[in-house]
Amino acid sequence: MKRISLVLMAFAIMLPVTLSYAGFNKAGRTSMQFLKIGIGARSVAMGEACIADMNDVNATFWNAAAITEMEGRQVSFSYNRWIADLNVVSGAIGFQIPRAGAFALTYTSLDYGDIQEALTTSSTGGVDTRTGDTFSGSDLAIGLGFSRQYTDKLSIGVQIKYLREELFTFSSSLWGFDVGSLYHTGWRGIRLAMSAQNFARQARWMHTTSERQQSFELPLLFRIGWSIDLYGGDDLFLGGHAGRGKWTLNMDALHSNDYAERLHVGTEYTLLDLISFRAGYRFNYEEGNLSLGTGLNYTFGRSHIIVDYAYVNYEFLQSPHRLTMTLVF
Repeated sequence: MKRISLVLMAFAIMLPVTLSYAGFNKAGRTSMQFLKIGIGARSVAMGEACIADMNDVNATFWNAAAITEMEGRQVSFSYNRWIADLNVVSGAIGFQIPRAGAFALTYTSLDYGDIQEALTTSSTGGVDTRTGDTFSGSDLAIGLGFSRQYTDKLSIGVQIKYLREELFTFSSSLWGFDVGSLYHTGWRGIRLAMSAQNFARQARWMHTTSERQQSFELPLLFRIGWSIDLYGGDDLFLGGHAGRGKWTLNMDALHSNDYAERLHVGTEYTLLDLISFRAGYRFNYEEGNLSLGTGLNYTFGRSHIIVDYAYVNYEFLQSPHRLTMTLVF
């Protein structure tokens, strides 16, 4: 059984990485860019280095396999004050069914707000091409995730999602899916994971002829990550007592079909299972390299509520702020 688990894990990691090289040099040609916006303040605060260190329902946005790590039933809501005064709102509901697996339902939307309409040339011959009217647009993703522990160490998950993007009078909608795996090595608090997101047909837009439409690929995201608990247990590298404090270090490698390879590094220190401090750094990005955040876990009865905050530093654009609230019951 152990050998089978290792083979499955290796296959799950190697297959999407191999496939990703088939369509690499296509910078600026993918649509539905909102799918690349990180969801969940905890993950973002750690520099989006998270796929091997997820323990709540928001794991569905990164690695569907990791929802087997969530405790009880969970409801989560996230708000992201994005660049250019755009707002990203998302939510997730998750639960586990004994001997069946873990399930999660997710929702993400982005509203473009009112955009001033303009012509390519002014009808009056002036410089100002604005018509005085406005138009808008939006993005939507609704997903259903499922994950199951096939051994005491290996989890494999999948998410099916409906995607839609609208702008002015044009729209495109399609179905896609994600896959992922999570493996606990059982040694020194080390975990390994992979995720592959946004497998789908091309998004089709305006008609260019009676038989042909303009079409664009979705951003395919392939991640391989590891996480290590450095402090917080007798068997860890730095020792420590469980429950008093925990220090975790994460690293994710990212490959996409519309950009070069990137590296994410993040860390989290949790004190007394009550308050967490996080930091991360993303390499090979023009903006949004450094991230910081914190989290508070408040227990009442058998339930608890988790509030997470993340700040990402942008040099030229507006620095986004994220807030996530998760109820565990």
